[in-house]
Order: sequence, then structure tokens, then C-alpha cells
Amino acid sequence: MTDGWIALHRKIYNSSDFNNQLEVAVFLYLVAMASHKPTQVVYRRKRINLKRGEVSIAYKDLAKKFDISERKIRTIIKNLVKSGNVNQTLTSNLSVFSIVKYSKYQDVPVKAEQTLTDRTTTIIYNTNSSKSVNSSSMNNNKKPTIPILPSLNKKILVKKELNEWELMRQKLDAEDYQKWVLSRLNS
Repeated sequence: MTDGWIALHRKIYNSSDFNNQLEVAVFLYLVAMASHKPTQVVYRRKRINLKRGEVSIAYKDLAKKFDISERKIRTIIKNLVKSGNVNQTLTSNLSVFSIVKYSKYQDVPVKAEQTLTDRTTTIIYNTNSSKSVNSSSMNNNKKPTIPILPSLNKKILVKKELNEWELMRQKLDAEDYQKWVLSRLNS
């Protein structure tokens, strides 16, 4: 699963469910790669039926992704299962991980009473359709609108100002620059 989005609360980094930030990173990777709807995938030449909130990956591939040992990944997965964040179903050479509270993490509820700040910054995702709508437009009796983001294709140019050392390097030849550096260091 490489398309779509996931919802993430900032509190996850302070959760007592995780022993360290590497566990958080592995958990977030599993959430991000989990299927958002029932689907059939082919992974390592095996056809696997995944339910919503499930992902299939081998320990070896997960370890490679995070550049750590398989033993360390096994320990992390063991801790995630023990903390109740992930369930694991083992098959030959593959694991199917089920995110326990996937719906809680991914289904953003509509709040009955939102402040103006909440309405302008919260995006509500209607689970009955694939369109996202700005929650402030839901309070009007108008048709929901999809927010338009500016193009990210434009390159931002930042003019770099050179310091004294870089300026002198450009102005002087190598021998004179070396003499200038020595004189600056000795003074």
C-alpha cells in the first residue's frame, strides 16, 4: 500500500506502549503499509488476502527496511504484540500483522462542537466516499469542497550569502588564499 494517507496523533511519541522511538517507527511503518480496505496482494510469490488494517511482510524485509538485525525486529514485534498494538499471524516465511486499533487510528470522528480553530484546521474524511472535505464547509448547507493545495513543483531558491572565508577563496588564487588563511589564523 503506497497510496493514500494515515492519521497520526502527536501523542504517539509519548505513549507508554512503546519502549523507544525505533518501536514507534516500526509501528508507524506497519500502520502506513496496512491495507485500508480488504484486498488481495502478492508478496514473495504468495497470494495473500488482507483485511482492513493488515499488512504482510517478512522479518527479513522489515529488518532490511530499518537497517537493523532480524533479531532486533523480532524483539520489537514481540513488544508490539505484548503491548496490544499489533496481532501477528505466522505463515511460512511471512507474517501478517494486524493493527489492533486500526479503525480508531484511521477513522477521524466528526466532533459535534468544534471551535473556529478546529473547523479551519481539521479535515474530516467521510468513510462512505473517497473524497476529503473541509469540516468548515460541512456546517454550511453547501456542497462539500475539496481543499486545493498549491503546487509543490516550484523550486524555492534561497540566495546564500558568503562569509569572509568563502569570499576570499573566490577572489584569490590557491597560493594567495593559503597565505591569507595563515595570516588570519596567526592573528
